[in-house]
Order: sequence, then C-alpha cells, then structure tokens
Amino acid sequence: MFNDYMHSVFRKNGPTHAIVEPSGGDTKTIYTIEPENIKTMLHTNFPDYHRSRNMPNALDPVMGQGVFTSNGQAWAHSRSLVKAQFSTQRVRNVAKIEPYVQNVFKEVGNIGNDGWTEPLEVLLTFNRFTLDSATEFMFGTSAESHRVAMREKEMFMTKKKKRGVRAKYQLVMTDFGTAFDIALDYVALRLKLGRLWFLADGFWFRIACYKVKSYADNYIREAVAHAGEAAKHAHKKEKAAAARDVDLKAVDLDDRRYGLISELVGSYPDRVALRNQVMQLLVAGRDTTAATLTWSFILLEAHPTEFNRLQSNIIEHFGTESNPSRPMTFENLKSCAYLQWVISEVVRLYPTGPLNARKAFVNTVLPVGGGVDGKSPVAVKAGTTVAYNTYLLHRREELWGEGSWDFKPERWEGRKTGW
Repeated sequence: MFNDYMHSVFRKNGPTHAIVEPSGGDTKTIYTIEPENIKTMLHTNFPDYHRSRNMPNALDPVMGQGVFTSNGQAWAHSRSLVKAQFSTQRVRNVAKIEPYVQNVFKEVGNIGNDGWTEPLEVLLTFNRFTLDSATEFMFGTSAESHRVAMREKEMFMTKKKKRGVRAKYQLVMTDFGTAFDIALDYVALRLKLGRLWFLADGFWFRIACYKVKSYADNYIREAVAHAGEAAKHAHKKEKAAAARDVDLKAVDLDDRRYGLISELVGSYPDRVALRNQVMQLLVAGRDTTAATLTWSFILLEAHPTEFNRLQSNIIEHFGTESNPSRPMTFENLKSCAYLQWVISEVVRLYPTGPLNARKAFVNTVLPVGGGVDGKSPVAVKAGTTVAYNTYLLHRREELWGEGSWDFKPERWEGRKTGW
C-alpha cells in the first residue's frame, strides 16, 4: 500500500522532488529514486550525509555504536576493519552451515500424498536458520536456536499448555534466539516511532537485551583469553625457531572455534565496542538473508518456469545428492550463473532496505533532479533529510526495461552489478 502510494507520488512529481514547509518555505525532505543521487549520498560524497540521531538512540540498548549506526571517521574505521574480515577463508567455508540446512529440512517435514508438506511460516524458519549460521561464523559455534524452537514447539503441542510469564522468562533466559527476536521486535518499533523511540521500552525488552549481550560477552571473553594465550605461544614459537629444538606446528594455537571475533579482538581492545560490532553484524546477517530466502521461495513458487530452470541448472552444475559432480563451495556457488541471477532478481524486486534516508551534515549538492528537465544539480541545505526509495528505484522502466515489475532472472545476463 505505502509503496503503491509512493509510486504514484513519484510519477506525479518526478524521480527527485521536495516536500516544502508551507509556512516558511524551507525544504523539509527531498525524495529521490535517481541512481546518481543515491550514489552521491552513499559513496561519492558520503561524509556530507549522516544517519539520523534517532537510529543510534533506538538501537543502543541492543547493539550500541557500530558500523551501521556511526557516522564520519568512526564509521570509516569500523567499516575498514569489518570489511577486511569478510574476505577471509573462514567466511567462505559454506560447509559449516550444512547442519542448519538440515534443520530447515526437518522442520519443513515430509511431503504428503498430495505433493505438499504441512503449512509452514517460512520467515520464522529462515530467521532461525540465518541466526544459527551467523552465530556459527561469528562465534565459531551456533546458538542452536532452530533446535530449541523445534523442541519448544513439540513440547507445547504435546502438553497443550500455554506459555505463562514464568515459562516465557525461562525461555528468554535460556534461548538466545527468543531473546534476539524480542529485542529486534522492540528495535523495529522504536525505529518506526522516530523521535518518540523511547516510548518502546519495558521489562521484556530489557531482559532480552541483557540475555543477548551476555551471550555475546561470554564468547568475547573466551576469544580475548585465547588471544592472550596465542600471543604467549607466538613468543614460544619465536624462541623455538631460534633454538631449532621444537616442532613449530606444535605451538600453533587453533583459533577456528572462536569464529570471526578471534580476528576482530586485536582491533577492538574495548570489549563493549567489540560486542557492539558483533551484534550489528549479527542483525545484518540474520534479517537480510532470511528476508531474501523467504521472497525467493515466494517468487519461485509463483513462477514454475523459472523454478524448473533453476532446478535444472543446479543439478547440471552440482549433480544430485546421491551423485554429486562437484562440491558445494563458495566459489562453485558463485560460478552457478542462473542461481546468481535469481538471487539478484529477488533482491532487486524486494530489497532488504526498501526505504532509507540520510540527513545533510553540511550544505551540499545532489547531481540531478533540479531545473525544468530534472537534470540539473540540486542544492541541499545542511539539516535537510534526503530519503531514497530502493523499492521503486529497482522497478523503474527507464533503468530496467519493459516488465520492470516482473520476476525475470535472465535480465541479469551480462549486466554489471554495483557502481
């Protein structure tokens, strides 16, 4: 409904237009779906635009200051450290998520005589799957939220009991996934309330935040202690190399079980700052992926031709479960062209951030949107909010051609992604 309304507004007023205060005539908000304007805000002139102060205030009880809530040099520093870690072999080890894929299959259940499984709320299933996968990569061990959820579901279906306050409290304090869900539900409401973010608060929110941060703190303490031991072993290794009387491999310390945080420990001596970064990456790793997986299932179910083509391409590329032709590695997944087209098309139609905004930190300029033809620069006064609608940007016919609202993965053949 909202995006349909915004579509009509952009069709009437153009791809870049302003909302002006009726009394003083000052520009209140500039709305844009121009790629060059968005590129300017998020890349070319990134320091000129800051996130709203409401965002860090709303998120602070859960994840504090980090790469998704900071501005300026603090953001650049956080991004450079985090970005470097995502090129490591640790993140590319997709085999580690296999147990969590199997958990999804178990929850989906068996196919009935009619060719269908029992009804399932797939977003909740994928939320658990992506949380377990994200914690595996981040901490070196999974939160096992999917197994807890399945066990709770079976228990309450068997006993036919309602969850009382005490049972809910016990579940929140023992299951990271439940606490994480509650905390993010409150965060979503706080973001919607804008300047009134503080109204979304309460006992369950604070308990959930405590559990989520305690969970992360436990693994951070272990990783920090391990880093200290690793430093001692490195010193022993140097002495052994000089003396040549000790097997060098014997003094190596394996840090794989501590996940990505073991590589971030050295860059964040402050444990709270490290926890904030970890929590922000967990949120990004869970919600975005879960939403994309859910929309993928919805769109493929509605488009059997594309589904059959994807199935054929995957079998041709990887073989079958009983007769595989190549391993399911990060590199092999990237080289499966039609799979990548499907994912890109899903994200195009249903981006995880459909509407976003920045506020001009200084007097600045957007490259297009002004003048009679809308191709001249636009002056942006400091303090002006510039909102961009990715949902509608991804559906503009002049950018994507005829049928821009349709699901067509083949449109990505030969198309360059990114700026």
